[in-house]
Amino acid sequence: MTIRILLTVALLMPVFALRGTAAADDHQLKTVKEVPGGLSPEIEKLIDAAGHQIHGEDGAVVELWLLKSLPIKAKFKSSASQLYPFTPGQLLGAMRVPKGAEYTDFRDQDIAPGTYTLRYGLQPEDGNHLGTSDTADFILALPAKYDTKPATIEDFYELSERSGKAAGSTHPAIFSLLDPKEAGKGLKLDEDESAEDWILTFTAKGDVKGKAKEVRIRLVVIGESEA
Repeated sequence: MTIRILLTVALLMPVFALRGTAAADDHQLKTVKEVPGGLSPEIEKLIDAAGHQIHGEDGAVVELWLLKSLPIKAKFKSSASQLYPFTPGQLLGAMRVPKGAEYTDFRDQDIAPGTYTLRYGLQPEDGNHLGTSDTADFILALPAKYDTKPATIEDFYELSERSGKAAGSTHPAIFSLLDPKEAGKGLKLDEDESAEDWILTFTAKGDVKGKAKEVRIRLVVIGESEA
């Protein structure tokens, strides 16, 4: 039985990677202050030790960290095809699924306990992905042992293949990014009852040609595609 199912049982209402019906009080946002083990030294030194932990009624579900500074595109303008000022394949941070946690991605694929890197990706513009998400922007999880260099993975198929190992699948392990214009202010974890998702909203430290710039991010940390 997945966490998602456990949560649904608790509320008979939806959630994302955690299934079940759980009240908002059953999911809490906490802070972690130590970089996860299992990352390569080259990537570990880039990670901000201050991370976010999603805590469910049975304990920690998933933990997320970002880079100390995220390279972002200069003069970027968001559009329907790309909402975030990142380069596909670029390293964004790290994720850890604690031992004993049952966690799934946006496609309801099981993500085993362990440490993963996080990279930015865009949904392919083909008939296989129509209607699977309201946005084209995603974060992909890659097992840390298969992703040891910080450099951008430019080849889409290589990125997808490595990420698929996180879910033991031919499909990458993905998490949906939502429109940051709807993010509002502050750090928060909200339940979208209409979509049965839990959304983490936070601010990332960005860098545009050596100048600091903040980036608002909305990430579906618990929930799955309805398509």
